[in-house]
Amino acid sequence: MPDPKSLNVGDRIRFVSLPDEWQAPGYTVLDEDVEFMKTLIARGRPSRVYEIDEYGTPWIAARIHVDGQSEDHYWGIFERTGWRLVRRPT
Repeated sequence: MPDPKSLNVGDRIRFVSLPDEWQAPGYTVLDEDVEFMKTLIARGRPSRVYEIDEYGTPWIAARIHVDGQSEDHYWGIFERTGWRLVRRPT
């Protein structure tokens, strides 16, 4: 399983499944987070890491179209499962 802290700005990742960590006892995930992740999985396109925060957490930005409107979302990648590295910038 890849370590999210190994990602760099510019890396492209694809979300392929809901993270296994979300099934752990006591782990709470909001319904809208599950729906957002399902949307990222279904669209099948990679997302680019645009920022690494001060704690080393990689973040992506995603524009999702809902009912004819664009919504911008930002997602920190904390889990080791549910995503795959597609490519690193050259």
